[in-house]
Amino acid sequence: MLVTFFRKKLFKALILFLAFTCATSCEKALELKEPATNAEAVFKDLWQAMDKNYALFGVKGIDWDSTYNQNISKFKDLNSSQLFTQLSKTLEILKDGHVTLLSPHDTFTYVNFYTSYARNFNLNNIKKNYLNNQYNEAGPTLYKLAGGIGYIYYSSFSKDISENDLDKIFEDLSTAKGCIIDVRGNSGGKVSIAERLFSRFINEKKLIRYEMKKSGPGHNDFYDKEPVYVSPDINFYNKPIVLLTNRACFSACNDFVMYMSYLPNVTIVGDQTGGGGSIPADYLLSNGWKLQYSSTVTLSPDNLPIENGIQPDINVGITPFEETIGKDPILEKAIELLQ
Repeated sequence: MLVTFFRKKLFKALILFLAFTCATSCEKALELKEPATNAEAVFKDLWQAMDKNYALFGVKGIDWDSTYNQNISKFKDLNSSQLFTQLSKTLEILKDGHVTLLSPHDTFTYVNFYTSYARNFNLNNIKKNYLNNQYNEAGPTLYKLAGGIGYIYYSSFSKDISENDLDKIFEDLSTAKGCIIDVRGNSGGKVSIAERLFSRFINEKKLIRYEMKKSGPGHNDFYDKEPVYVSPDINFYNKPIVLLTNRACFSACNDFVMYMSYLPNVTIVGDQTGGGGSIPADYLLSNGWKLQYSSTVTLSPDNLPIENGIQPDINVGITPFEETIGKDPILEKAIELLQ
């Protein structure tokens, strides 16, 4: 009987211990898994994620610490729509086209790097008034040989182009005295595609950039810079090239313009590019919204950050009146240089 009594006591104690352990563990699990969805908590999550991971505070000269004190009081009792608007205003100070906030009902991306400036490009005017609506197409490009000058337009490096397409283009333009490459309005895409096109213009392995990746949460915590090289294609185009740019040349296109700027046979005409010299990465906020941010720093072969864009050799623009009457002074300047 005495043994049975102690067994019952031990069993009750074990049940109480397990119940307490389970309650404590479940409480901790809820603390870890339950998302912070109130506006102030989401702002803190976003601010801290950017503080630890965003790579361009130094390049852009941003005092990120001050944004916390200036904004925390604005995140009281906000509904979902108001929260999205206020977070977008916080991110806007970075002036970074790679910074994006996505919710189920809205998307924010900084676009003033090109929308605040003249467009300096009208493809319909080019097709009608300079190509006479007659041109060839290969992959995502359109091209033509006219008056002894080649013209190639590449709209986006998110659209792939094959080696066969490139072979066809440069074979058809082989008799040209020079070539115009138009990347105005090219908002980027895959850097590998930009490098594939660039490889057609070099005859030896080239250092094209350095990449710096974050090594820790500090704003200046980076690993040593990593060099990136491109090897030449066997089909080498070495005639004079005029590269046409505008503010909408962004990201991988910005990289491409920087690569080309180091070639002695290339002249850049148009407007400064839009920048975007970084590799974007994603972070999931505590309320389920997705944040995209710039995670690296890209440097030119001369160790200069290219985030804020590449300057043209010859700055030319298009006035609203010129665009209305179908003129493209940027393209006309390129033709003049090659003639």
